[in-house]
Amino acid sequence: MRLSKITFTIFSLCIVLTACGTKKPVSEEPMQMQQKSSDHKWFSFANDALVEVDLPQRSSIMSLKPWTESVRICDANVTADGKAIMLVNHLGALYFDDTDSPTLIQDYQLFSESTAGNLVFEGGVPYFTLVKNSFFNKAANKSQNQSQSHIIRLEVDQKMFFPVITYGELNIEQSGEVTGTFFDGTDWFSSVKSTKNNKVSFHYIKWKSLVDLASVQPFSSQSSGSITVSEISETSYRNLVTPEDFSKAPVRLKNLLKSIPKDFSFLLTCHDFGGSSPRYFENGNNDDGNVANAIIKDNWICAVFGDGTTYFAGSLDGHPLINNGKTIAFRLPKLPPRYSYQAFAISGRFLIVSWEESDFYKTGRSGFLTVDMEKLFYKE
Repeated sequence: MRLSKITFTIFSLCIVLTACGTKKPVSEEPMQMQQKSSDHKWFSFANDALVEVDLPQRSSIMSLKPWTESVRICDANVTADGKAIMLVNHLGALYFDDTDSPTLIQDYQLFSESTAGNLVFEGGVPYFTLVKNSFFNKAANKSQNQSQSHIIRLEVDQKMFFPVITYGELNIEQSGEVTGTFFDGTDWFSSVKSTKNNKVSFHYIKWKSLVDLASVQPFSSQSSGSITVSEISETSYRNLVTPEDFSKAPVRLKNLLKSIPKDFSFLLTCHDFGGSSPRYFENGNNDDGNVANAIIKDNWICAVFGDGTTYFAGSLDGHPLINNGKTIAFRLPKLPPRYSYQAFAISGRFLIVSWEESDFYKTGRSGFLTVDMEKLFYKE
């Protein structure tokens, strides 16, 4: 989806500069995984399906589309019970139940014309957003209305999606378009774009459900008055999505990456497992375009950089500590030029990392890599 101007800039910087090649975030070379090995598998998206492939560059050629309109993994996180969920734009969601063969949950009607994003959890239940992006999809302007589904609940057991909040519940007018949403664990915050007489303006709202969000049904009389909406300042919204200095990052994250030279700049997206929207941290001015994703869980912490350099500390579920709890670094199989690693998650013993082919703001081939970390680190 088209996010707020700041978030959009952050994302654009990530896809542009990771595709151009970046410096490596370690002073000493970590273990390099080979492109082909029994400890990992490659998967790609093709014709609205998931297929195992030999290598990413040998997957079916996909036409380059704006990132909002392409099939790609747009977000990922780990549930409270340690399972992995990956949100796939224009396709659905992948659910990994301690395996490297996920369940693909689809809903063509919901996903085909909308841009997905913002995978979060409230009360242990996964939710995400859908919008129709008028910047890259001109047809979206013609179809925006108050019945537009915005917040979607994913029911893993039923393998189904349920619309929860529409533009109508948020009092977004006919010409309005949500361009960004942030959930802090209690309240939701959204950036709204409005177009009148060919003039574009933005306003920002804070909203909250007064009842269990899972019980809200769009346009239901039972849900009437259950959503409170108030205006907030642009500054208040931007403070939520603007990167903080890495010195303010959680202690576990700073310890995980303490071996990285202090003059190595990067932008990092940090998720708490089963939690709210991520926090963003920046080390230096990131002129080199190094980007990373991190997830903090109770028994492990992991960060993956765009070039595949991966840092891990802790233990896999049901396994003893790796390296006595000290950080271990390794590098995922090298990707071809213009390819980079993006969002990731861990389910059981499997590390699942998305990959994609990028050309400026467009995405071509995409998929994910599964790594059997038990084979890597618990060999006898």
